[in-house]
Amino acid sequence: MPTWEFAAGNTGGGSSISTVQRFLPPMGWITPSLAEARMQLKVFSTYTWANLYVRCLSWATTNHIFTSRVGGLNGAQTVTVTGTGVFQDTVNTDALVSGNLINWTIDGSTGVKTYSMVGSTLQDTGTNAIVQAANQQSGGTAVAFGLTRYTGISGKLTSGGGMATTETDVQYTLRRATTYTNLRVTVGTYTLSAAATWTFRVNAGPGAQSVSINGTGAFEDTTNSDVVAVAAEVNHSLDTTASISGSLIMGLAQVAHISTGRETATHQPIGVSRTGDAYLGAEADATSSTTQSDSQIAARVAFTAANLFVNVPTHGASSGVNIYLQQNNVNSALTVNVPASTTGLFEDTTNSASIVVEDTYNFFLDHGGGAGGITATIIGFANGPIFDLPGSRLNVLVRM
Repeated sequence: MPTWEFAAGNTGGGSSISTVQRFLPPMGWITPSLAEARMQLKVFSTYTWANLYVRCLSWATTNHIFTSRVGGLNGAQTVTVTGTGVFQDTVNTDALVSGNLINWTIDGSTGVKTYSMVGSTLQDTGTNAIVQAANQQSGGTAVAFGLTRYTGISGKLTSGGGMATTETDVQYTLRRATTYTNLRVTVGTYTLSAAATWTFRVNAGPGAQSVSINGTGAFEDTTNSDVVAVAAEVNHSLDTTASISGSLIMGLAQVAHISTGRETATHQPIGVSRTGDAYLGAEADATSSTTQSDSQIAARVAFTAANLFVNVPTHGASSGVNIYLQQNNVNSALTVNVPASTTGLFEDTTNSASIVVEDTYNFFLDHGGGAGGITATIIGFANGPIFDLPGSRLNVLVRM
C-alpha cells in the first residue's frame, strides 16, 4: 500500500489570509478561495489522509486553525498556528472512500498570516494506487473568449497573463507508462457565449478525455481514458474559440492515474523570469524566494526522487544555469544544467535522491554569474517507490 506525498505552495512571498474563513486545495497553488467547491479535489480510491503540515512565514495578533474537510464537513486533522514556523498534525487522520471531495479550511482571525507551504499524505488502502495530479487557480485570472490556451498538469493553472500560447512551454515528459482517467475541472466564473472545451493532451494532440464547460461548478469525464507510454508529453488545453464574448475563471483541474509514481512539480504557464538565485517549492506555483526555508517542506513519508525535469521557454542569461533538488539545505545528486541562451526540455536521466521522513526538500535555481534572465515554466521530478528509468530520450531537447 503506497503512501503518496502531496503539497501546495506559494513561495513567492506566500499567501496572506486574515479575517474570513478560506479554503485551500490539497495540492497546487495555495492562494485561498472563499468558495469551497472550487478547491475540492476528488479521490478515486480508499485512502488514509494524514500528516497535515503548514509553514507560516508571518503571523499577527491571533491564532489560525487549519482543518481538513471531507465532503464539505470538517475532518479530523487540525493544527493551530500560533506564530511563524512549521506546524504539524502527526496524530489525526481522515478515512476517505472513492468519490470523496477533499480540501483544507482556515478559520478567520484578527491579523494577517502568510503561508508558503501546506502538505499531507495519502495512503492507498484500496486495490489500486490511484493518484491525482492537479492544478489550481484561486480566481483572479480570467481566460478570454476566442482563444486556445495551454497549461500544465501540476502547480498553477494560470499566470497573471493567463495560460500559455505555446503548448511546448507547458509539456511535462512522463517517465512511466500509465492510464489517465476522470479528467475533472471546477469553474468559478463563466460568462462565455458558447461552451468551452477542456482537454487532456498527449504528445501535442488531443487525448480521449475532454469536458464541455457551459457554466460554473464541476465537470468530469467519467467515460474516456488516455493510455500513455514512457516519454509521452502531457498537458491540458482550454478551447474557447466557439465564443464571441465573455470569459471564465478556472478553479482546479485534475486527472487520476493508476501508477507506481507521480510527478511532483512547480509550474506556471507563462513563467517567471529570474535574474538571480532562487528557491522554489517542490509542488507550487513556480514563484520563488531568496530565502531557502520559505520554500521547504519536510517529508512525511520516505520516497525516491528521480528524473529532475525542467522546461525552459526563454533564456537570456549569458552564463549556464544549474537547477537542483535540494535535500536538507544542500544540493542533492539530482541536477540539470541549462547552457547559456539555450531553451528546451532538460532532464537528469542518471541520478536519484532517497528522501526519508523529516528530510526537507525544495528546488534551487543557481543563476550563475552572468547577466540576463531565465524562465522555467516547470521544474519537477518523478516521485514514488518505483519509477520507470529513462532510456528513450536525450538529456537535452533543444528548440530552434
